Amino acid sequence: MFWIELIIVLAIIFIGVRVGGTFLAMAGGIGMFIMTFILHVTPSDPPITVILIMIAVICAAATMQALDYLVRIAEKILRKNPKMITVLAPVVAYIFTFMCGTGHIVYSLLPVINEIAIETGVRPERPISASIVSSQQAITACPISAATVGILAFMAEATNYTKVNIFTLLIVCVPATLIGTVIAAIAVIKKGKELADDPEFQARVEAGLIEDFSKKVKEEKKVSKEAKISVTIFLIAMVGIVLLGAVSGLVPTLADGSKLPLTTVIEIFMLVAAAAMILLTKLDSNKVLDQPVFRTGMFAVVLAFGLCWLVNTFIGDQSSFITDNMS
Repeated sequence: MFWIELIIVLAIIFIGVRVGGTFLAMAGGIGMFIMTFILHVTPSDPPITVILIMIAVICAAATMQALDYLVRIAEKILRKNPKMITVLAPVVAYIFTFMCGTGHIVYSLLPVINEIAIETGVRPERPISASIVSSQQAITACPISAATVGILAFMAEATNYTKVNIFTLLIVCVPATLIGTVIAAIAVIKKGKELADDPEFQARVEAGLIEDFSKKVKEEKKVSKEAKISVTIFLIAMVGIVLLGAVSGLVPTLADGSKLPLTTVIEIFMLVAAAAMILLTKLDSNKVLDQPVFRTGMFAVVLAFGLCWLVNTFIGDQSSFITDNMS
């Protein structure tokens, strides 16, 4: 049974990747149909907690991105040190992901990284590849990400890790992932030919297929007061989550005597932050739906529902099989 289920899961993933787009998420439904209706496997619960955290964080991040402030800050940082872009871009991507709680924020930075790299004569795939990796590294160190909450929940269930809180987790994860980010950047710093020595690139330049960014007129946009307010609100919410995660005494006690779960704290704080941005900056809330972070983030939500549900069902069935055999 194990091999049949494993083949089904791998086949669904393979077909989903081949077709591409949102079908990868929808294909999870096909796998669930086969697992439950044909193989009679007991379905696991969908990753509801992860999905809710993702939705809340994406709403706040997309609302903040609607004011386009962070991308301009990143561009200023990178343009001040263009020769160091292969190392600097991944660090900036790490910081942005750490702040926003979603790796999808890096999509807004990639065009800027590509432009500055070509202007400087650096192969764009060097900083871009390292930046994508670093954004995922930052997820495991971000206090408002579902990954961090997941590992905290796992440690809370283990008696040897009952004293681990979000602060102690960050002390380990932040330095480790930052060091990994820098090492990944150094690993690709000489990857491939230099653009000046690359005949394929030079041929594309001659054919007019590569835009000459040096001739591009760059307009300096003023940073609005609303943009600064939105970033400040997001950072305050993030600091609040870290404090509540580190100091249990600050977490409210519920009517049944239990403490409010950190997952719920993240969801509430992020939704409140998004609402506060809208109210204080007078931003049209409909614009949030058009943001790249919102669109790509919601795709990740659908993916977590469809594909992760299938994988969880497969793992849950194998876990119950092992438990039954051991008993």
